[in-house]
Formats: sequence, C-alpha cells, structure tokens
Amino acid sequence: MRDSIVVPVYIAEMAPSKVVVPVDESRVALCTRVQSVPHDFFGEPVGRCGDDVWVRVRVGVRAFLDIDRRVAKLPPTASGLLREDWWPRQHAVHFAGNPDIGPDDKLYAVVADDDWNGAPGTSYTAAVRLTSRTKAQRRRRWEVPVGDGWVVSGDLYSVAYSRFEQTPPRGRYPKRVSADEGAGIATRQQTTLNLR
Repeated sequence: MRDSIVVPVYIAEMAPSKVVVPVDESRVALCTRVQSVPHDFFGEPVGRCGDDVWVRVRVGVRAFLDIDRRVAKLPPTASGLLREDWWPRQHAVHFAGNPDIGPDDKLYAVVADDDWNGAPGTSYTAAVRLTSRTKAQRRRRWEVPVGDGWVVSGDLYSVAYSRFEQTPPRGRYPKRVSADEGAGIATRQQTTLNLR
C-alpha cells in the first residue's frame, strides 16, 4: 500500500493514560492521532521506539479504535459525562470535507470509540472513507465491502468535527455501517495495522 499508519509523537503535555503512551522522558505517543501518511512525507529516522513502547501503543490504538467491541459486534457505548452539542457516533456515515483528497466532500464511517467521540472537549475522530473499488491490485486485499461501496482498511483519517455534515447522507448512501460491516473492518484493521 502507498500509505502507512503512524502514531505521531508530541512533546509530553498530557498525563499518561490508555491512549497517551510515554515514549521517553520528553515525548508521548498520542494513540488517538492515527492516520494514513504517504511514504514520501517521511524524513530521515530520528530514533526507534522500544518493544515495550510499541506494545503499549498497540494497546492504546486498539482501545481508541474499539477493535474488540467492533469485532464482537457489540453496540457502541458511551459512558460518563458526554458533550451536549453534536458529535459523530461510531459506525455513523457522514459526508466530510478533505482538501487533501479534492474539492468535493467524501463519505466517511466513524470507527473511534464513543467514549472518545462523546467526551467534552474532543474535536476530532478516526474514520474510514467509503469509496469505489480500487483499481490497484496491491490494495484490494485490504478492501472491505460496505453498503454500495468499499473501505480500504489501511486508510485511516483523523477528521475534525467541524468538517462533518451533521445530518446523515441523503438518497442511496448508507446512513451507518452495520454490525457485520463494522466487524469486518475491525477484523481487517487488526491485520493491516498490526494490532493483534
């Protein structure tokens, strides 16, 4: 595949948690900021995460993407204090703008955990884009059928809430991903993103 999934590393300004993993004394891996990055965007390596860090990052990304619940086809849940304004729900499908792809809005299915999506102060979520079947043979083995389209399980987007259309798509477009489709995407993501 052309794209890789990365977890950007930031200067440590957040307390460690399930999705904020310390890398060293000055940096953390923010497991909620996972997205596809083209290979040619990368510069020279500046270091390597230890195996223990990599294991904790995988656990954090699995939790953020709610892999186990989605694979088990359990309904999304959100507990605790939830925001009062609109927020995208897991498995919902919405149009959203992405200037990196083109001028037209694209269809996205939300895959992040609803505890994250509904938390006060959250401003972005993880989503996969619904698209037509890719012509590139090397990408087809990562494709999962969804509604009238396909999802490439290795293409993951960090989408700001401000970019979403809040109403469900009209007409023939799917309004949400089914439990079976969500499980299919999550199962394939385990392999594609090396989250087992």
